[in-house]
Amino acid sequence: MKISKLIEKSLFDEKMGYYKTKNPIGKNSDFITAPEISQIFGEIVAVYLIHIASSSKNQISLVEMGAGKGTWFQDILQTINKLVQKNNPQAVDFLSRAQFHIIEINPVLQKIQQQNLQNFTIKWHKNFDDFLEQKNGEIFFISNELFDCFAIDQYVKTHEGWRERLVSFANKKTLQNPQFFLENLNIKTNNFVEEKLGKFLSQNAPINAIFEHSKTAQEFMKKLCKAVADNGGIAINFDYGYCEYDFSNTLQAVKNHQKIPFLEGLSDSDITAQVDFFALDKIVKNFQLDSSLITQAEFFLSLGAEERVSVLIEKNPHLKQEIINGFQRLVAKNQMGELFKSHFFWNKENPR
Repeated sequence: MKISKLIEKSLFDEKMGYYKTKNPIGKNSDFITAPEISQIFGEIVAVYLIHIASSSKNQISLVEMGAGKGTWFQDILQTINKLVQKNNPQAVDFLSRAQFHIIEINPVLQKIQQQNLQNFTIKWHKNFDDFLEQKNGEIFFISNELFDCFAIDQYVKTHEGWRERLVSFANKKTLQNPQFFLENLNIKTNNFVEEKLGKFLSQNAPINAIFEHSKTAQEFMKKLCKAVADNGGIAINFDYGYCEYDFSNTLQAVKNHQKIPFLEGLSDSDITAQVDFFALDKIVKNFQLDSSLITQAEFFLSLGAEERVSVLIEKNPHLKQEIINGFQRLVAKNQMGELFKSHFFWNKENPR
């Protein structure tokens, strides 16, 4: 079985899929995301979006895809409302033109989102196409740890050429005793990887190098780029990933905040791989959109996050260490700061 097919079965099966039936986010669940760590994540993004919107007078559809428990969206909307209450003209203008949307495939999380965001007017959608049918004006698309959820396939370089890594089972119906193996040399497979990497990278990759490719992530990126190109606006995606290839194996399962081997986590675990931002940004360029790809630390530090930390500490001195610890998790090199990237792109007709 292809790795991607196995991942999609584990995560997206209508009856048993992890992302269809579980609430995976939180201290007592399997993983925690940046918005759950610090409110600064949402506050800084809210101010940035307001600034972006000030360059035009069009209607705006702000949409988050894969919104977790709704924490990030809640922090963004609360920040906008606080600025409106202070008569900030840009915030007032933003709110007068904006509609709010969430795309969520997990009914468990959607119920949590609706509870947490009950004080706001939001439209929920099952998929991106449904959102496009109902949106109004420019698209302001945001996501956090979305692209790492798309299934990948793996290809291993051997002395004979690139061969796909597959999974076999003692019983395919029950998926018992899964084991990795390499397909026999297939010239189509080798040519596919060479085409994706280019001759230079392919030839210079070491033996046993692993190339990871997500067909579904790239297909969705094409759809998102076309939407931004056609409608105007901006997309901002935060995720952990790489900008150049080191050909390592990044496929993993996460259970109770601990990494476990992929084949041990095929049921009731989160399955992710690092995002190939190099490939995604190439798609953006093909749509002739402007883009920026920087670390998460660079994004937040360049927008004055440290000053916001000082303000929060001044207002909440009893929470000083908690505020500092949360912020450090977002920007420190040995935590999320460098591994996580901020990839944003926009329509040239609507400059950021």
